[in-house]
Amino acid sequence: MIKPVTLLCKQKELACAYPAAQAVMSSAFPVIGLHSLPVELLYEVQLHALSESLPHISHHFYGVYKHASPFFHAKYILGRVLEQDELAFAEVYTKALRYPICNEKVLRAIHSLLKEEVPQRKVSIQLPRRLFRSLSPPTSGWTIKDHPIPLLQFLYQTPDIPAVNTNANDGYALTRAVHAKFLPLVKFLLEHHASPRCHDGLAVKVAIRQKDLGMVKTLVERPDSKHGKGSKRRKFEDRITLDSTMLKVAVMSDAKDIVEYLYKEKRVTPDLQTLKKLNF
Repeated sequence: MIKPVTLLCKQKELACAYPAAQAVMSSAFPVIGLHSLPVELLYEVQLHALSESLPHISHHFYGVYKHASPFFHAKYILGRVLEQDELAFAEVYTKALRYPICNEKVLRAIHSLLKEEVPQRKVSIQLPRRLFRSLSPPTSGWTIKDHPIPLLQFLYQTPDIPAVNTNANDGYALTRAVHAKFLPLVKFLLEHHASPRCHDGLAVKVAIRQKDLGMVKTLVERPDSKHGKGSKRRKFEDRITLDSTMLKVAVMSDAKDIVEYLYKEKRVTPDLQTLKKLNF
């Protein structure tokens, strides 16, 4: 497997990295000719070298590689990922998803390029932090079409893609979704086995500090199920057991409706310090 080569703007180094470029860049072509290379050749150079540095040589190179097709980006990512030690199918996706250029279209291209010879082992895909780190609510409000939901839908709903660990990085995805008040994403993650128990219930504590009772209930309570017309609703067990620490956070945050919910409805027993601050 070809090893990645760091390319600099020096003519000699680029020629060494890719023989075809050496033929083009003869004495008749000064250094400026580097930017006159056909885009197709620049693509071939990068897929051969798999260099992180090449796109940053100039604004021209950056634009060429940034606006390349999803299939080019997919081939570049797979070239970088597959040159490592033998990977399970899920591990290929896990590593590919860490690349900022891996959006939904690139992910679909990766899926179509992957071959069956990638070893199959019982390993799940780990959702990377980058998908959730910079969630910024749009002015029109969150919808199911907002990033990263379309990408996640493809991951979870494509039959031959390995299982996804929604709770990777100690439940980072759910916590960040709650922090951004991204309710459609929170519900999507919960439907795909995200657990608010991760990181000592951090997602719930974030919702409490935001004084968002609706979000707290979404995280804690499972939807009731109703079987058949006129049948009674079946009450499911809560996703997380609420405790005195969460009640204390609610009291300290002056989230009165959440305090009442935890203390009266969920029967959370306060510690002595919190009990003194309750005003019922």
